[in-house]
Formats: sequence, structure tokens, C-alpha cells
Amino acid sequence: EVITMSSVGFLVLDEADRMLDMGFEPQIREIVQKRDMPSSAEGRMTLMFSATFPREIQKLAQAFMRNYIWIGVGRVGGAVDTVEQSFKVTTNRGKPDELSKVLAANPSDSTLIF
Repeated sequence: EVITMSSVGFLVLDEADRMLDMGFEPQIREIVQKRDMPSSAEGRMTLMFSATFPREIQKLAQAFMRNYIWIGVGRVGGAVDTVEQSFKVTTNRGKPDELSKVLAANPSDSTLIF
């Protein structure tokens, strides 16, 4: 083995619905159930995050958890109408300047950059 997962206490999957929907279930099951990672019954906590979480994916997610709890915030699957999204095309070298322009143009706004 190259790496041990015997001390994993938290398994966090972001965009979990997309991973499962895109067919990564066998790989996730391999890591979670067939390696030395503690099971949920042994105390490992599993947290899955996503903006959307269809019912069929929720059912699949339950297989990785001991006490499944789903928490929805806002309208699931919909964009918030108070958030403005924009996309900027730039080069790696141009990123700092483009970021400065965006922040300077909106000094009082909250900004999240990906």
C-alpha cells in the first residue's frame, strides 16, 4: 500500500452529486468500503456537499453514512436571484490585473473568486 486511510475521521465530498452522477460510484466505494478507512459504524463521519442533490443521488449517498441527515438551504437546484455571476477570460499573467479591476469596480460588494 502507498497510503493508509486507517486514521480518517472525516470523509468530505464536495459536489458529491456530480461525482456520483458522473459514474465515480465504483471508485468511491473502493476507497470507502474496500480499503482500510474506518466505516461510519466505527465513527468515520461522511459529509457531502452540493448545490443540487436529487433524490436518487440522496438515496445513493445514504449508503456511505450511518445517520443520514439532509439539510437544504434556500431553493435546492436554483440560483439565488440576488447573486450576480460573471466570467472573465484572461491569461495567467493577466489574472492579478483582472482581479484588481473587478474588486475596484465593486468595492462594497462581497466577491467570491474561483
